[in-house]
Amino acid sequence: MQYIQSIALTFLLFFYVTSTNAEPSCLELVKQLDKRRNIISSNGGMWGYFERVPKLRARSVEAIQLDSRINKIFFALGHLCATENGIPLNDLATYIGGNVSEKGINEFKSELLLLGKTPQQIKIWFEFYHYAQKHKSRTLKISKIHNALDKSTLYIEKYTQLAEGISRGDSPEIILEKTRALNFNIDILLTQQPYLTQALEEISHFPYWDINESTGGS
Repeated sequence: MQYIQSIALTFLLFFYVTSTNAEPSCLELVKQLDKRRNIISSNGGMWGYFERVPKLRARSVEAIQLDSRINKIFFALGHLCATENGIPLNDLATYIGGNVSEKGINEFKSELLLLGKTPQQIKIWFEFYHYAQKHKSRTLKISKIHNALDKSTLYIEKYTQLAEGISRGDSPEIILEKTRALNFNIDILLTQQPYLTQALEEISHFPYWDINESTGGS
């Protein structure tokens, strides 16, 4: 009995150590990174910082563009983490798939026309449906997701440093120069980092949909 208790205690200690030392998940890492911009977001984003400085207020559009680029980074990272093992079929893909299985493609398309959908809308929906079916089992390498996360971290840090510079009264000219450089470099990141580029391309395939133009959209 003492031997069994000793083994059980050893197992519990091992489980505790491995649990506490477990690596954070991909989404947890993104959430940790997102915390770095929380203060900026709570103050209206970089646009809010620009609006508080008279000499920067006239250039607020550049701050809005920077906020937009930062948002793109987080959209892309979140998508990568959530779809490491495939892109789950969303409501639209499930809706189309169920109706196609039940009624066939031609009958379902005719029904959509009767519901007021245009041929162009139907074309977009079915292109997305075929895309979703093709990519529902695609996989990503976690090491490459982490690489995208590491590359992104540099620019999130520069973003927070820029806000800190405005708060401590750095020269508006220097702030504008850094803002433009950051916008430029993030564009390069989003077009040249393979997984971030892939994420944005995949996200672009998800159309807005609303079966009755009032509810049920996604």
